[in-house]
Amino acid sequence: MKKLVIAGLFVAIAAFCASTVFASSLKNAKFYLEAEAGATFANLDSSGYNIAGGFDNAGDDSVTTVVPGIHAGVQLLDYLRADVGFNYRGNLPFTTNSFIPSDPTYFYKTNVDYADTVMFSLYLEPIHYKKFTPYIGAGFGAALIKTGTDDTVVFGRERTVNFAWQAEAGIQRELTQHLTLRLGYRYVDMGNLKTALIAYSDGTDAGEFKGDLIAHEATVGLRYTF
Repeated sequence: MKKLVIAGLFVAIAAFCASTVFASSLKNAKFYLEAEAGATFANLDSSGYNIAGGFDNAGDDSVTTVVPGIHAGVQLLDYLRADVGFNYRGNLPFTTNSFIPSDPTYFYKTNVDYADTVMFSLYLEPIHYKKFTPYIGAGFGAALIKTGTDDTVVFGRERTVNFAWQAEAGIQRELTQHLTLRLGYRYVDMGNLKTALIAYSDGTDAGEFKGDLIAHEATVGLRYTF
């Protein structure tokens, strides 16, 4: 899986480099930088098996935090642009079920220290109305995730590199010849977390904690086009 992610990240970077080379051959291509900030509504859907207790992990939880980011890209055509973007998501504290009799008595406290993404994306901008331009986009790349989980009986810590993808849509307004304000929605799938569990009592293998990490995000960006 890690080799696949590295290959995917390499393809994403290569695709962006290819787009810049292609842009250099276009008469009206323009390069840009964009800073963005927003809110991420992240969800962790847990799974895996706890050997110490003899049960399946279950439950899901959602948290909200800020998501800053930066993009470097190129306007290839009037209706098409491409960029590479980096987004930081830090301190995501999830709580999910650990042991479930008639009522849960143990809970995993899972903290995602960071869930950063590097994505290559393409955006279509088919309509231009006065100074407003709606857009849709999609991208792929890698998610770099650091996770720690603990239910007071077992614990685990892991760094994971996953294949990640996103889809987004929004609207832009041209402020000046060089500045553009963007408002958007983004769905991000950061793949599955996998953390080996260790028993506090004797340090032995206690199974595995897994979780599917996704996010819905509302963003605002300010772009400078050279």
